[in-house]
Amino acid sequence: MRRWSALGMEKMMRLDLGQPVTYRWSGRFVAKDDQWSHMERQLVDYELIVMEKGTLYVEDEWERYEVREGQYLFMEPTKQQRGWKKSKCKFYWMHFYTKAVKAESKPLILEIPKQGDLKNPERLYVLMKQLQDADLRYMDPAGSGYFATTILFELRNQIQPSFAAAVEKQADDLRERVDDYLYRHLSEVLTVGMLAKEFGYHEKYFSTLFKEKTGRSVKQYVDERKVDRAKYLLLNTDAWVAEIAEHLGYADVQNFYHLFKKATNCTPSEYRNLYQKKQDYHV
Repeated sequence: MRRWSALGMEKMMRLDLGQPVTYRWSGRFVAKDDQWSHMERQLVDYELIVMEKGTLYVEDEWERYEVREGQYLFMEPTKQQRGWKKSKCKFYWMHFYTKAVKAESKPLILEIPKQGDLKNPERLYVLMKQLQDADLRYMDPAGSGYFATTILFELRNQIQPSFAAAVEKQADDLRERVDDYLYRHLSEVLTVGMLAKEFGYHEKYFSTLFKEKTGRSVKQYVDERKVDRAKYLLLNTDAWVAEIAEHLGYADVQNFYHLFKKATNCTPSEYRNLYQKKQDYHV
């Protein structure tokens, strides 16, 4: 009988990022129906999985995993990787190599849990889509290695609080609560007054506290999250720009255009055209 977890496999990932990782390949998988199950194979490199929809059921010789929407999973080189339950799901994946951490060296260590929840999953979706596009467009292994390393640091930053946030836990708590609320309500028209009421603050005090703790105004923070959601929709759906604007609560599409261009230096259509290449897998 298989004995998951009891074999002592560490639940933390420790990668040396003192130099860029060696990128192998990446993509976006879309299961055609609920009868799909992950293939059985030997995993010869590291794999990062970022779930977009549904639940992935995958195991190795050490442990079984359920990876849900908005979560990530690292899988290490293993003799066996396979699905243990069928499901319909979508996820981004990235394979890479990195040198082993040596006790006598002083590397730049990325140390995070093997699995966890993302604070801003759509930002990871967009970055992984951009990596996929750059790899297909330029076929530059070195450049893709730097891009892949950037994704790993973004993941680390979403999971681990910065030193400043660790010192000021109140700031991290407030931002985390706001992030969670925004993730579920970005399609609504959001005002400072509405958010202040939601979190039990007077509007003026909430504005001052948020700016003091995060360095940004409430409106700036909301706009950033809406732009992140717009990037995801532009790269992963065929929705018209006007439909995306309406979905994000903008009655006037020109206001959305202005916000997006100010944040990215290009229009929504220009941004979408930058990443036209697509490579989804359905195996």
